[in-house]
Amino acid sequence: MSRRGPMVDDARAKDDISFGQIAIEKNFVTEEQIREAIEVQKKFQSMGHGMKKLGEILLEKNFLSKKEADEILETQKSLERRRRIAGYEILSKLGQGGMGAVYKARQKSMERIVALKILPPKFARSPAFIDRFVREARAVAKLNHENIIAGIDVGESNGLYYFAMEYADGKTVYERIRESGAIGEDEAIDIVLQIARALEHAHRNDLVHRDVKPQNIIVTKKEVAKLCDLGLAKTEDSEASVTQRGVSVGTPHYISPEQAKGEVDVDIRSDIYSLGASFYHMVVGQVPFVGSSPMVVMTKHLTETPPYPRSKNADVSKDVSDFIMRMMAKDKEDRYQTPTKLISDLMRLKEGKSVSRRHKPSRQRKSRSRVAAQRGRAGSQRVPVVEAALVTAAP
Repeated sequence: MSRRGPMVDDARAKDDISFGQIAIEKNFVTEEQIREAIEVQKKFQSMGHGMKKLGEILLEKNFLSKKEADEILETQKSLERRRRIAGYEILSKLGQGGMGAVYKARQKSMERIVALKILPPKFARSPAFIDRFVREARAVAKLNHENIIAGIDVGESNGLYYFAMEYADGKTVYERIRESGAIGEDEAIDIVLQIARALEHAHRNDLVHRDVKPQNIIVTKKEVAKLCDLGLAKTEDSEASVTQRGVSVGTPHYISPEQAKGEVDVDIRSDIYSLGASFYHMVVGQVPFVGSSPMVVMTKHLTETPPYPRSKNADVSKDVSDFIMRMMAKDKEDRYQTPTKLISDLMRLKEGKSVSRRHKPSRQRKSRSRVAAQRGRAGSQRVPVVEAALVTAAP
């Protein structure tokens, strides 16, 4: 132990651990280089010279440049600012999204683990972003359902705006697909059924999620599916004060045609489409449409019929394939009109029973579909898709 005392040494050790972790995460150094620097640190201390900073050793051995070291120190400062949320202890970082980072934290007053979303300082300077951040918290607070991540607290501390939510111990559907490929049909049906129930509850509270996707569906260790990230949610009868006409909001791979066009007055049928696209990804193992850019993918959602699921994965049944195609109908009038009807047919599908066939599109809708398809073949420049701002937390 050095003459500075145990508390000082403990703080120095924590700083060094943090410094080393960030250096590795940024691919500035290797784990082997960190271990080598720690050995030098131990030898230096055993000689009675006290604790030498890990960063100094890495610089001396030319494992790090001065610029890289400064970047790590700035990251440490940023993380330290985020730890100063009154009433919470930050434990680890869970992820990064378009509206800020999410941390695993302990709520001190209740002695429980929560997920803490913190609005980045650059956005906290914008009244519009603060408004949207608070709207998310209030939207979640209105909903009390087993299949929706619960909202706990929202506020501001030391200049940082935060939103505390229920912590779900599990993986997102996107992570499961990325790690293991397509999800089995029975399990996928169960997940979609649970999220349909979440949408039904949101619909009863006049809310549209507008960004349903595998990244926003967490499956807990108890196999409970939970819908999260209501950052884009809006009430069905609200004024379009924040979402402007002609601006697409959502994630390209799962976005509904009406959202791709930048329509303001989207309703629950848009969420049903996005859930259908997520269902497709689950059972097929691939997204419905791919493209060289978000705009190309959005254009395909507007003009092209997705490949029949069974044609992409022979393990997908005809009944499930037809079901997904109905959920992803281009014209919202041809989709399931409410989550309640969707749930009813999902239950039949789960029980191995036949489901009602989608009604045939009207002659007018058929004509519109043919025109759209012709436009798509002629080239994306002819499609009336606005060059829009995409609010997305993941590809």
